[in-house]
Amino acid sequence: MSFLQKRNVYLLVLLFMLTNVLTFFGTTLYYKQQQVAVPPVDPTVESTEIEEELKPLVEALDILSKRYLEDVSREELINAAISGMVESLGDPQTNFFTTSDYNEMMIKIDGSFSGIGVEISAVDDYITVVETIKNTPGEKAGLLAGDRIVAVDGQSIVGVTPVEAAQMMRGPEGTKVTLTVERENIEKALTFTIMRANIVVPSVFAEMLEGKIAYIQITTFDEHTGSDFQKALLELEAQGMRGLILDLRDNPGGLLDQAVKIGQEILPAGPITHMVDREGNLLQTYQSYGTEKNYPIVVLINGNSASASEIIAGALQDTGTAILVGTKTYGKATVQHLEALSNQSGIRYTVAKYQTPKGRDIHGQGLEPDVQVELTEDYFVLRHGIITELKPGDEGANVLILQKILRVLGYSVDATGKFDEVTVQAVRSFQEQHNLSVSGQVDLATRKEINKQIESILPAKDLQLQKALEIIDSKIK
Repeated sequence: MSFLQKRNVYLLVLLFMLTNVLTFFGTTLYYKQQQVAVPPVDPTVESTEIEEELKPLVEALDILSKRYLEDVSREELINAAISGMVESLGDPQTNFFTTSDYNEMMIKIDGSFSGIGVEISAVDDYITVVETIKNTPGEKAGLLAGDRIVAVDGQSIVGVTPVEAAQMMRGPEGTKVTLTVERENIEKALTFTIMRANIVVPSVFAEMLEGKIAYIQITTFDEHTGSDFQKALLELEAQGMRGLILDLRDNPGGLLDQAVKIGQEILPAGPITHMVDREGNLLQTYQSYGTEKNYPIVVLINGNSASASEIIAGALQDTGTAILVGTKTYGKATVQHLEALSNQSGIRYTVAKYQTPKGRDIHGQGLEPDVQVELTEDYFVLRHGIITELKPGDEGANVLILQKILRVLGYSVDATGKFDEVTVQAVRSFQEQHNLSVSGQVDLATRKEINKQIESILPAKDLQLQKALEIIDSKIK
């Protein structure tokens, strides 16, 4: 799998840990640097006043926990009350996290977790292995893409969500977990007992493209991102790179201090970003002390580039250090403070917002690319790939994607969403051409070969990447 496609794998690994978070965690860096304490209550308010204010809440809690028709725990009611307060603010970036959600957030900030190292997805109610991370316990134990995990430590997980399954498979480093697995063409279920280990999820992927053009993709900004980027950039520069493509597409953001580290590597001396309060008063300016690079830089952005991604892209655009290619960014440039509560739950709340070096307000507006380039449907279809086995008679979205992929690969088939006889013949033709067992159904070997063919043609279908290569090529000639 190429670096260009690994983004999709590790994006799913992140979803495997915590799904459907478009913009997540802010930073406590400002508070650490300024040594600002964020008090839980107004210190000028007497405790008796606080007790009086909270009296109705406590009374409602007592009434509902004791007298409501159905049994309800006090913890559930307290969490609901806090959640209601947060939701009343109408700020999608201000959130309440239950204890389990707060722990998941800490995993994302740290960029690592203790588990077995597999990417999973729900396919027809079955938790299915999509990929194993290299050199992890899952790979070493022999788990394969396509395996269906039906039980964890003897407990069935059929019908559970990927997040629930992930939580069951994770645990303290050095402990064991037993998986019951169904595998294609194996009649009896397989059992794997695997020792959990610390898994570091990569966020930086780098490679040297043709013509000595470096490509670095950043999928998120976690605790390891800044140092991993510095290492990758130094290695590419040592190889004589003549230009840099920085891919921030689908990067939802993350830790500010990691974005600052990256900015200090590639931006000339000057501001990286300004932090301002709700009145627009300057709270902090983060600076770069570097020198301008002697090679051209192009940044790839899209509608899912947010927060820290927009800070870097905006600074590069304002300083004229890079050309932005792609589509308008998400427009999330507020500062969140993450604070634990006494019951191990937590609140993330908005305290400030970012501006670009020239004082542009990104929040709610996003960044416009210097060169607008839309991607085609073919690209998105190919990027999805085939994630499950399919057979004649199947219907649905996965069959529709298969048919569209086969059409892009040059096979004559209608996109009906039904695995009909025409689709069978197209699959048979593909199998014959690639020396596979000719069955007309998409088994594991066929699925792998289709994805291999996708990998080989996907970069050419990535019009944003191709435009970036064209721009850099024109600047270095």
